[in-house]
Amino acid sequence: MLRFIFWSLLILNALLLAFNFGYLGHWSLDAHEPERLKMQHHADQLNLISASAAIAPAEPEPASKPEVIACLEVGNFAQTDATRIEEKLKQLALGERQSRINVVEVAAHMVYIPSQGSKDGADKKAGELRRLGISDFFIVQDQSNLRWGISLGVFKTEEAARLHLNNLNNKGVKSARIGPRSVSTTKFAYQLRALSQEEKSKLDAIRADFPQQESRNCQTTAYSKN
Repeated sequence: MLRFIFWSLLILNALLLAFNFGYLGHWSLDAHEPERLKMQHHADQLNLISASAAIAPAEPEPASKPEVIACLEVGNFAQTDATRIEEKLKQLALGERQSRINVVEVAAHMVYIPSQGSKDGADKKAGELRRLGISDFFIVQDQSNLRWGISLGVFKTEEAARLHLNNLNNKGVKSARIGPRSVSTTKFAYQLRALSQEEKSKLDAIRADFPQQESRNCQTTAYSKN
């Protein structure tokens, strides 16, 4: 009996010694944590996190908010354009986000034909203009030194006046010239607020029907509203 116990212990010690030296391989169920990590692929790229971080739900990425344009001002329109532009702006259905404002324009440069001396002389010159295909003019009848002359347009800048004069010269109007003439006119513009990109695209399509009008950021200057 003692001999059996002796040989059993000897064999057991031999097996333990062989295991410690790695002759029997590694048992995955008994492997220590550091040894198991060495067996992982790319173990150096693993990050340890706390238990609370592991169970916390992942925060969703914030969705990108659509860009909103705070306020655009479109104009300046003459009173004769009111019905046409307002009918088109109905497509946007902006409600209280749309308002109409009065804008006073001051022009200081007139393209004109000097006084013809009398009403008959002015009427004769007007007939000549019509035959050249020009209809945008009026006969000056006030008591100024331009009385019985013909106004062919009043402009805010001298550059715009010269451009118009050149166009008239090309059509055969040779007696026109540029002079100072301060005239104020009341026009109107629209302020459109909190526009989405889709609404801005629709507005651009509407404005294409009014090529002389511009859009700009709303001004802080107080205007009178209709």
